Amino acid sequence: MPTIDNTGVRRRNPTRWRALEARLGRESTIWLATVRYDGRPHLAPVWFIWLDEKIYIATGADTQKFINLSGNAQVALALPDPNQVIIIEGEAAVADWQTVDTLADHFYHKYEWDFRYDDSADWRLLAVIPRKILAWGDGYNTEGTRVL
Repeated sequence: MPTIDNTGVRRRNPTRWRALEARLGRESTIWLATVRYDGRPHLAPVWFIWLDEKIYIATGADTQKFINLSGNAQVALALPDPNQVIIIEGEAAVADWQTVDTLADHFYHKYEWDFRYDDSADWRLLAVIPRKILAWGDGYNTEGTRVL
């Protein structure tokens, strides 16, 4: 069972957290949900990088997901496996240029793709800061579904 420290902050199980991070590091696709200006949801599978407890996504500036984020930065993400679930809720922002160069290398090593040199779109790098992470089917069900 997760414990609460003396500051009231929930402490996560280090073994479960390492397993979650390992899985996010090796999965190739995650589903990204954003919300259109009129409240309708938009769902799309995207490539991603998990690094330093953030999700990074490269997307075109003219895509529906990027347009949606200009009006509402709140997102939800989910890995595609319905038996070993990881759902992340968070807030997305455009990453700074220093981060772009670092993450471009990570995208290249994972996908053999460098969005900096791909002229098929006006690419933007998004950083998603998780505010809530839920998981189940990971062997830690007795601890509950809330990981963060």
